[in-house]
Amino acid sequence: MMQGETIPKETNYVRLSKDQIDPWGIPQLVTSVDYDNNDEKVLKDFLTQASEMLDKAGCKHIQQRDSKQSPGLDIHEMGGCRMGKDPKTSLLNKWNQFHHCKNVFVTDGASMVSTSTQNPSITFMALTARAANHAVEELKKGNL
Repeated sequence: MMQGETIPKETNYVRLSKDQIDPWGIPQLVTSVDYDNNDEKVLKDFLTQASEMLDKAGCKHIQQRDSKQSPGLDIHEMGGCRMGKDPKTSLLNKWNQFHHCKNVFVTDGASMVSTSTQNPSITFMALTARAANHAVEELKKGNL
């Protein structure tokens, strides 16, 4: 099995529904995500290179297969609440704190627009520790 990175793109997003609510009246999330031309090229390259490596290793009867599964079924989803300097293009500041709601911190994969092909769990833990430390310092100063 091989995994690759889907690059950040504006066509992939999460938003609140304007008309669908849950039993408590909370708007439901609408997620838009799909593969693009770059993703298809990465997949084709994966299949070609994997076949070449297996062939050189002496494997026989190599069959390339694309499972055609939807995005998100075997990876860590990233970027639904991105971190950045500009509140116009990101929801979180460098401390994983909402630009416009200072008492809310997001420290999971939502803050990261990309993870490449590595398991990001340790990065989540580091971001959480960093954000928690910042929150404690801000609480001590009376800013939160």
